[in-house]
Amino acid sequence: MRSAVAAAAALGLLAGGAGAFSATRRAARRAPLRMVLAGDDILASTEDETGVRCSLSVPERARSVTQAAKSGTLCTISQGELEGMPFGSYVDYVLDNDGHPVLLLNEQSMHTRNMLADGRVSMLVQLKSTRREIPAAAQPRCTVAGRIAKVDDKEEILQNRVTYSLAHSYAEQVIESPSFSFYKIIPERVYYVGGFGVLSEWVDVQDYQQAQPDILADKTADLVDKVNEVNGEELPNLYTSYLAEEGDGELQSIRVTTVDRLGMDLRVKHGDYTDEYRLGFRMAATTLEDAQSEITKLFQEAWEVANGYYEGDTSPPVEVLAKDALRRS
Repeated sequence: MRSAVAAAAALGLLAGGAGAFSATRRAARRAPLRMVLAGDDILASTEDETGVRCSLSVPERARSVTQAAKSGTLCTISQGELEGMPFGSYVDYVLDNDGHPVLLLNEQSMHTRNMLADGRVSMLVQLKSTRREIPAAAQPRCTVAGRIAKVDDKEEILQNRVTYSLAHSYAEQVIESPSFSFYKIIPERVYYVGGFGVLSEWVDVQDYQQAQPDILADKTADLVDKVNEVNGEELPNLYTSYLAEEGDGELQSIRVTTVDRLGMDLRVKHGDYTDEYRLGFRMAATTLEDAQSEITKLFQEAWEVANGYYEGDTSPPVEVLAKDALRRS
């Protein structure tokens, strides 16, 4: 069996990259790829055949996006000369305990004047893309539509001051000004989009409010960048060991797009097609360190499968999140 040093090198954790071993490949018994495609009449369960959860529920995904984004585009209904037309503007926010976006707004701002005349608003929030090769349009996003309400409760205002100041350092400069007040959006509809051609659907507001954001929600972007940068050369092993199907074209590229406590999403370009997959952890992570450990295990197992050293009987749970539109036509 390879040494610990060789294992670390294979995972891209040591300078010099993966060690090279010549061996006959002996693949683990792979679980069947389960389809979870947008637009299907029936979506597959988020549990695999052993009862282990592989993916977050849609309300959890939506709540995780709104938790992590911290800023978005607020759309209000224009008044005056542009009466009735949508007016979009950039805003920062935090979430209260029910997942309601809380905004600190200047009473003289155009969007504030609009919403005081007509309280119907919506806000689009999206996870940031920090790498050029991952387009912003491919990132998960969420639209919260509802009515705006001024926060008047003193205890709630005090809590908002603390939470908002921690999330947005500039707030301390304006939070005491009588021109600024806290407002919150009371959701009436919530719409979640997973990315290009991935699951998109309306989310029940009560389910959204009761859902807990993923423990990695605020760390996802940094973790995704780290995996792609540190383990980029090892990502093809995940594809060949767990995702490749007969008839797939030559692998062109593979990137991790999302990581949460249950697993990670991957975007794979092979041949003329680009598909989205979900590769689940064997055990749900409860901390960032747990998630990093589970990711390391996936890379190690994939290396062992590819090089004929794997002694396990089963592969991690896998879902097909989206197939290229050209493939399905």
